[in-house]
Amino acid sequence: MAVLGFLAQKTAAMARFLVIQPAFLGDAVLTLPLLGRLRAAFPTAEIHWLLRRGIESLFEAHPWHITLWTWDKSWRDWLRLYTTLRQYEWDAIFVVQRFFRMGLLGLLLPARQRITYDKNPLSSFFTHRVKHEFRAGLHEAERVLALAAPLHIPLSIPSPPWLFPPKELPIAPEPPYIIIAPASRWATKEAPFSYWEAFLRKLPHNLTVYLTGLPEDRARMEKLQSAHPRTINLAGMLSLPQLAALVAGAQRVYTVDSAMTHIASALGVPTTTVYCSTVPAFGFGPLAPHSEVVEVRDPLPCRPCGLHGKRACPIQAFPCGYQLPLVEFSGTE
Repeated sequence: MAVLGFLAQKTAAMARFLVIQPAFLGDAVLTLPLLGRLRAAFPTAEIHWLLRRGIESLFEAHPWHITLWTWDKSWRDWLRLYTTLRQYEWDAIFVVQRFFRMGLLGLLLPARQRITYDKNPLSSFFTHRVKHEFRAGLHEAERVLALAAPLHIPLSIPSPPWLFPPKELPIAPEPPYIIIAPASRWATKEAPFSYWEAFLRKLPHNLTVYLTGLPEDRARMEKLQSAHPRTINLAGMLSLPQLAALVAGAQRVYTVDSAMTHIASALGVPTTTVYCSTVPAFGFGPLAPHSEVVEVRDPLPCRPCGLHGKRACPIQAFPCGYQLPLVEFSGTE
């Protein structure tokens, strides 16, 4: 009750919160429910968010009025952040990451309350330690929201949207359209491209298909275009806000276990997520209504091979990719 007590005394003033989560894009998107619950509970509060440099454009125009700070993952930039952020008095700091450097930052900044997971190596020195666990049925967004338990605010995942992209796009999308995002930073998260070629060949010809990915994915996605007459390769062509705007108008998103799943969830767009080396039980599945997951039907002794998968299949045969049942297209969602 300590946190609730001191915040209750500040209702006439302005509370100040810092949320630290400088992980990958998908992890950042799944932090939005926590930020949304903080904004709803404390409408006049200052909410600051420390995230990974390079992804901030997706959140710069967010209507929840969040002050963004970025980190380039270096110790030099860590010192810059510490020097700047220690000038503030924080009512509560939430360290979402389970790693030393961000734990150290949260520990050294002046704050009334410091909250992190029990798996952070410095958690013993924090005001509150929240249990972190992977178990079936527990989503990452719920794990993040659990950090707000000491503030006694609602911990349920808010209804989408949590992202509010611009409506303007450099292209005029041709409806009806779907998005296929087949690439990942981790090779064993990707289904073989022959899998997506087979799926594209089954799609109706009046449907527009947009392929999305990073600039380095563009060349290898070109071979997918021949599998369907209205397939357009946009890999590397859109900014993050433009990508989110494209997702917002899609009939459905088809993707692998990647940030695209979470962008679609934040926008409430139905998603089919194809899992190879990772598993839905890790808690990073799609959240939008009418979403689904696709994975091998039978358990494999080698699966999962890690939280993020691997750069290459450890047993070289890649059964979690080659034994996938083909995605089904169900028409108008």
